[in-house]
Amino acid sequence: MLSFDNNDIALLRQKLGEESPIVILSHINADGDAVGSLLGVRQLISSHSGTPTYCILPNGCPENFNFLPGSEHILSADNEREHCRQLIADAPLIVCVDMNNAARVDFLADDINDAKGCKVLIDHHHNPDRDLFDLIFSFPELSSACELVYWLFRSLWGNEAFDRDSATCLYSGICTDTGSFAYSNDQPSLYMAASNLVAFDINPADIHNQLLNNFSIARMQFFGYAITNCLKIFEDKHFAYFTLPLDIQRKFGVIPADMEGLVNYTLMMRDITVGALIREEEKRCKVSLRSKYGFDVNIFAQRHLNGGGHTKAAGATSKLSLAQTAQLIEQKLIEELS
Repeated sequence: MLSFDNNDIALLRQKLGEESPIVILSHINADGDAVGSLLGVRQLISSHSGTPTYCILPNGCPENFNFLPGSEHILSADNEREHCRQLIADAPLIVCVDMNNAARVDFLADDINDAKGCKVLIDHHHNPDRDLFDLIFSFPELSSACELVYWLFRSLWGNEAFDRDSATCLYSGICTDTGSFAYSNDQPSLYMAASNLVAFDINPADIHNQLLNNFSIARMQFFGYAITNCLKIFEDKHFAYFTLPLDIQRKFGVIPADMEGLVNYTLMMRDITVGALIREEEKRCKVSLRSKYGFDVNIFAQRHLNGGGHTKAAGATSKLSLAQTAQLIEQKLIEELS
């Protein structure tokens, strides 16, 4: 089990027991860890105290996570912007999961910065914004925000606080952020948490099927096109990267959630140790970085892209054009891998 500061635990327990509305928030273009930790916290609070909770994602819940219990309660700030902004402004308590700073919620950043309520962070990314949050539970060595939520709420309320729904949400997030336990993670706590969650009769096989075999035909066709036409391989330098122009994304009708996992295909090649995906958006590009063996993409993202994340998985936002971003990443990877 993790060791938490007793004063922090006592303060969080007090805040969660005040029976005032709570806003739970995670990052834009939510992945499984974001959705799982968001819904896991909601279920834990609702079943323990009945306190009103509001779950907000900047651009809503990706369709492939609609199987998770409680997903129908997630508000999309894209669709209900004023309502969500008001909820954030009025909330006495704001719980942010799987995000380390306000920029991760994109157009809601100013609302989080200006909110007067107590802000709690539950996250596993490096460099949390200590000026923004009043109470921080940050453990970058953990596999996922969902794993952290499990250990944190077990410390708060004991193992009896969990049920099948909360366990399903948290186990699903752990699976997505570890590539179904395939990514490098040497913490025994990961497997202990997963084992304990499975004990709540969650049907892991069905969860894996929902996560891995639940995509549209358009997504599969897009992956095939991207691998054939958008992948540049530097076999002698041991890296590869995708560039995904906006017009190609529109041609196939894919959204950011549909592209989740594509970057991992770079590392399926035997001699590739670093992979990147550069996705064009309006007036910016989103970068995802992955690695195996000894290359630290978190340091690379910080050094060259003002981004960050984890040793084996990191990301960034670039204000350069798609071609300029690709040129920068290509040049810096050649330098660092030579």
